[in-house]
Amino acid sequence: MVAVPYRLVRNLLVAAAALYCSLLLEAAAGFPLDVRTSFLSELGARDQSTSLYARAMDLSSSALTLLAVLLARHAREFSGLLVSAAVFAFGTMFDSFSPMDVVPVLHEATSTVAGVGSIGMAVCTLIVLRRCGWTSKFLAALAGGVLITQVWLGCVVAYETLSGAEVAAPGILQRASTLLFCLLLGTLLPGLRQALSR
Repeated sequence: MVAVPYRLVRNLLVAAAALYCSLLLEAAAGFPLDVRTSFLSELGARDQSTSLYARAMDLSSSALTLLAVLLARHAREFSGLLVSAAVFAFGTMFDSFSPMDVVPVLHEATSTVAGVGSIGMAVCTLIVLRRCGWTSKFLAALAGGVLITQVWLGCVVAYETLSGAEVAAPGILQRASTLLFCLLLGTLLPGLRQALSR
């Protein structure tokens, strides 16, 4: 943690979390999509009035996350977490360039990369906290929530894709997962600092 410019990296991650939280955009736009059946990435579809905002938010969030990773790159004890954060950021960045309605296959691929990165971040956070004796229970709960909801969401999407059958309310699951991930991203550095200082 010594080599990491703590305040700057913390602020970058908090800003990235706020920008990635497209639930805020959805609420500001008056919930233009059916929250039960739609995915948040549909806010970035070209036929949506929120398209430009949603894609700009994803692009900005991923750029800030990558900058935080670059600034924290010397913290070797967090290498797995940093790699996972970079994977998430690259997936999200390329997601912003490939809206669902234009190139759905590419969008699914980039969304999968972002999902894998967020799962990796959750797992690496839990590994670090385990080494510290689970001293930050809030951060551990968030990481566990992200891990469970992301894996569950991945299974739901895979089932829908392979079987062609619809699953009840995947939109709510995705929104819950996104909210948990944004909270994890925004509290990650303070939580790790607290855990390591005990």
